Amino acid sequence: MTISEELGKLRVEASTLRRRFADTWNAWQQQKQKNNTLEDRVKQLEQEKRIWEKERQGLKGTIKDLEDKLAALTVVKDTYQGMIFRSSVEKSHGNSRSKKRGGQTGHKGKTRKKPREIDCEKDVSLTHCPDCDQSVSQTHTVYERVVIDIPVPQAVTTKYIIQRQWCGNCKKEVCGIPQGTLPGLRFGMNFLSWLLLQKYRMRTPLAKITELALSTYQLKITEGGLQKLLGKLKKQLAHNYQEILKEIRKATIKHADETTWRVSGQNHWCWLFATNKAAYYTIEETRGKGVPQRVLKGSPPDAVLVRDDYPGYNGIQAHHQSCWSHLLRVSHDLAVLSYVSDEMIKLHQELTAMFQELETITARPFDMAHRQKEYAHFTTQLETIEARQYRHRDSQKVQTRIKHQHTNLLTALLYQNVPLTNNHAERMIRPMAVIRKISGGSQSHEGASIHAVLMSIVQTMSLKKQNILDTLPKLLALPGQGYTLDLEKGE
Repeated sequence: MTISEELGKLRVEASTLRRRFADTWNAWQQQKQKNNTLEDRVKQLEQEKRIWEKERQGLKGTIKDLEDKLAALTVVKDTYQGMIFRSSVEKSHGNSRSKKRGGQTGHKGKTRKKPREIDCEKDVSLTHCPDCDQSVSQTHTVYERVVIDIPVPQAVTTKYIIQRQWCGNCKKEVCGIPQGTLPGLRFGMNFLSWLLLQKYRMRTPLAKITELALSTYQLKITEGGLQKLLGKLKKQLAHNYQEILKEIRKATIKHADETTWRVSGQNHWCWLFATNKAAYYTIEETRGKGVPQRVLKGSPPDAVLVRDDYPGYNGIQAHHQSCWSHLLRVSHDLAVLSYVSDEMIKLHQELTAMFQELETITARPFDMAHRQKEYAHFTTQLETIEARQYRHRDSQKVQTRIKHQHTNLLTALLYQNVPLTNNHAERMIRPMAVIRKISGGSQSHEGASIHAVLMSIVQTMSLKKQNILDTLPKLLALPGQGYTLDLEKGE
């Protein structure tokens, strides 16, 4: 083959290679463009992924909050289930209610006993037959029927003709104050006692008391008139209110609690300080520690204050007993959640067992040496709980509460008749919470002060098992009333 032929052949191959290279280059450019497009799409998808991940995390937190709320509502539902409505037919193992309602077969029935004292007797007979209207004759055959009823009350209005007399020793005019009355008031002790009974024991609103006074005693009085009477009573009983405070301060075992109260639409706090025989209420603008420090000032050095875990009581100079009911309520609410940790369940069981042991020990006769030994044992047990490395938030929350209270949970072991819970204060402050829900609070600071004073008087009477209708006139009796002669006209 000649050189020219070789060159021609090489030119053809070179031309072919150039075409193939051009095609390959074009294909590579197209592929590169596609690759760039895909890389842009990947970046876009990654950005969208990050956005969705953030939204997922937010939804996860929302779901957790909703689960907490659902669990809390479930606890409330389980607590109050059946308290309002209950099906008339309950299923038990697939059958209808196995235990019938009412008295069971074989149980001895109970009826009201006949009164031993009879106030009056009446003979009852017919003159005519009630069926045919024919006259009937009298007989000596009878049977007895005892009926208890109440008299129809009627307000009694009394005019007192009061002598203006002269005391030769004092060189001044003196006048008697009628028994069962207070100066400047047109209502007697019985009505004032009834008013306190309705307002602070029956928790009846003033509007309903005016209606009750009219329908029961045919006595007209406005809500404003009732409020003025309550204000007068507050002034007359101010000394007794201070005596209750002194009694609280002197007590060696006392309870404290607080709840919200509204005054003129503003948030205030109702504080309670109580013993087994007295209750002292005060309504303050603050929930600060200064209130309990002021109220309990001058308490004995060996006094024990039973309280919840509110830090405002920490500065009180007394031995503190923290309420186990509050601690166990928190641990129980966490232990019944659907996502509760195993260590939280074990911690709740441990605290429940500890409380049951403490209840058993405090119920026994007081033995100081034995109590000190038990105190050391339970102190070690609390310190063990406080030192544990809990990994879950629920158990850490309860552990923190225990650390804050520490041996305050065990003070009842070292002092006689000290309860492990603050249930007494809870019961004493509940009437105020009920009145708050009914009335919405007080419309003025003076109204709040009246409410605190009179509620303290009435609740203390209740704790001492004193009848308001009998006790209040004695508290309101004025010096010198014993010398007053009340004689009916003509005597």
